[in-house]
Amino acid sequence: MSKDLFSLPRLELAKLPTPLERVERLGHALGDIDLWFKRDDLTGFGLGGNKVRSLEYLAADAIRINSNILVTGGSPGSNHVRTTMAVAAHLGLKGVAVLSGTLPSETQGNLLLNKLLQAKLVFTGDPERIYLDSYIGDEVERLRALGEKPYMIKRGGVSSLGCVGYVTAAVEICSQLQDLNINPDLLLCATGCGVTQAGLLVGFKLMELNCQLYGVTVSRSRDECIAHIKQLAKETEETLGLDSRVTSDDILVFDEYIGEGYSVPTLEGIEAIRLVARTEGIFLDPIYTGKAMAGLTDLVKKRHIGPDKTVIFLHTGGSPSIFSNSSVISDSNNSTDSIIEKDTSSNVNLKSSQNI
Repeated sequence: MSKDLFSLPRLELAKLPTPLERVERLGHALGDIDLWFKRDDLTGFGLGGNKVRSLEYLAADAIRINSNILVTGGSPGSNHVRTTMAVAAHLGLKGVAVLSGTLPSETQGNLLLNKLLQAKLVFTGDPERIYLDSYIGDEVERLRALGEKPYMIKRGGVSSLGCVGYVTAAVEICSQLQDLNINPDLLLCATGCGVTQAGLLVGFKLMELNCQLYGVTVSRSRDECIAHIKQLAKETEETLGLDSRVTSDDILVFDEYIGEGYSVPTLEGIEAIRLVARTEGIFLDPIYTGKAMAGLTDLVKKRHIGPDKTVIFLHTGGSPSIFSNSSVISDSNNSTDSIIEKDTSSNVNLKSSQNI
């Protein structure tokens, strides 16, 4: 365990810094924008993704108070849950995942990984995610009554300590911008629980980076996101002993790309996944980054983001969701132009025709 620049306990779990790289072919396909990817899909722990940045602080706090179980929750396909269970396994702790709804008929994606990690899975029977923190709290109390020392991590890692992971990510980004001599106009990311966007806002203010931050929400409405992120940013500033500088005007959120709801892929999101894959060989997911890229594509198309802009897209990971939504992604492309089936009906079985 080490101390970070804020003198907070921190575990070194992620492979940092993650790359900041130009994606020229995709930028050209979107309308000749100067596009860069911040590759937090390559954090390298538990299949990567953004959640490990928060867990470096949350798990360090759990160890500090001698906890023996990490308890968190989310949907059955939650990236946050999968990463938390991986951290628990890595640290020799028990992992308990409180999951919304009931056990799916097929074990795929993040749910499969949680089972490989030997996490204890507790299904609430309630499909609503908004009540998960209450269910997580109930499980924590049950474990305490048994004499265990559980550490509660809210859905998505929502807390000021979790946000600090992306305050330090903002510092990392600013260092890379200086090294690469880049002056971005905006950074765009998917917004779910709000931890990533809130942490980046605090970090950008701290570093005095003049760069707009766009969040494409995948669940909450725009107004809900703004209120939630503002509160998270305020709590994070207090935790770090900083003056309160993030205002509602700083929080830019687009809620036009949610579709039918959280965890429900959209056609536009799937098209965005296919575009990025075929132009850059990079894989997005249908729940978060696919919808965020669909938002970026539309904002460029509508000239809200002009061709003269330099844009950073934060790739937050989530690749296991590709496999748990494989049928939807496959069905979105009915073309068979790229599939060749060799006719083997006239082939001679050489082995059987030989004289033995």
